[in-house]
Amino acid sequence: DEEINTVLIKYFDYDGTLHNCAKIYVPAFRVGYKYLTESGLADYKFYSDEEVSAYLGLSVKDMWEKFMPELADNEMLKCSKIISDAMLADIRTGRASLYDGTEETLKTLSEQGYRMIFLSNCMHDYMEEHKKAMKLNRFFSGFYCTDDFNMKPKYEIFETIRNNYDGDFIVIGDRYLDLQIAEKHNLKSIGCAYGYGSREELRYADIIVDSVTQIPEALKSII
Repeated sequence: DEEINTVLIKYFDYDGTLHNCAKIYVPAFRVGYKYLTESGLADYKFYSDEEVSAYLGLSVKDMWEKFMPELADNEMLKCSKIISDAMLADIRTGRASLYDGTEETLKTLSEQGYRMIFLSNCMHDYMEEHKKAMKLNRFFSGFYCTDDFNMKPKYEIFETIRNNYDGDFIVIGDRYLDLQIAEKHNLKSIGCAYGYGSREELRYADIIVDSVTQIPEALKSII
């Protein structure tokens, strides 16, 4: 097992897989939507936590295409910045948090010789703030976000990741956009049902876990 682990690279999604991002995204979304209603660009409506969380894990582009595709591009950019600034403020003031057991799990996997790669549908500044706040450099060998690749889908960005590292890959994530990497590149995958995707969305994963702490055993069973 030790010999296998040294060449196995795990691609980790972040929001909804390691980071309990609804804590900062839901209030930030409401700040952005308040701007839209006060500007006369949207009718007042209260969105539940569950409704807002459905957009987690999507790129900024995909989020707006699903939520409000008729909104003018300049207003999308303005509102996206309002939401982003609210989340960045919460990260800097310590309101963001990883799921319980995440640090211990990542430490265990690092000690077992796994190399871990971060890939998220997030903006560059968001990734950098999390790196600092959560000290993610302790665990991850590389950091990638869709903002740095002109919002390409993750499965296309994975081509770059694969060229940068030697070894086998296992994909770990909570949304279909994560598992799509495994599907298109013939990789093993772990679906995280505790995140923001449905079990139906994760049905093609090789194994589904209900807690971040179950990931080490899931990896052993896949290997």
